[in-house]
Amino acid sequence: MIFTEYRYDQDWIDADIAQKKINIKANLGEGVDLLTNGLKVIASRIKKDPLRYRDYGPYWFAIKALLRNINVSLGSNDDPILRDFYKGKTPLETLVCAERFRDEYLQDFFIYNNQYVLSIHSPDIIEIVDGDLEGR
Repeated sequence: MIFTEYRYDQDWIDADIAQKKINIKANLGEGVDLLTNGLKVIASRIKKDPLRYRDYGPYWFAIKALLRNINVSLGSNDDPILRDFYKGKTPLETLVCAERFRDEYLQDFFIYNNQYVLSIHSPDIIEIVDGDLEGR
């Protein structure tokens, strides 16, 4: 399957990263790492309600892999196809894309939805399930 949906324009990604860097400096001060801070926010959300991993849709498995970089291990369940396709060129790009997806998800879907159409070429619904977090 060729995934076409929920991919974001590089110009938007670059602009969003630049704005987030300005915001984090203004709100948290000089020297706060945007990627680490963002991943800690996501880890906190998942700790409070593990099923909210679904908020990140097809970006979840790329985010889950990045969380390991800040010593947050949420198990070994993975979807390498989604993980590799739904990531940016850098970890920071992955973070901003995942957060944009989450913003759209919270506007367009019911909470805990995990079914998506990821291709305009196919009406197939993809169900994204992380078995490590479903039972928590």
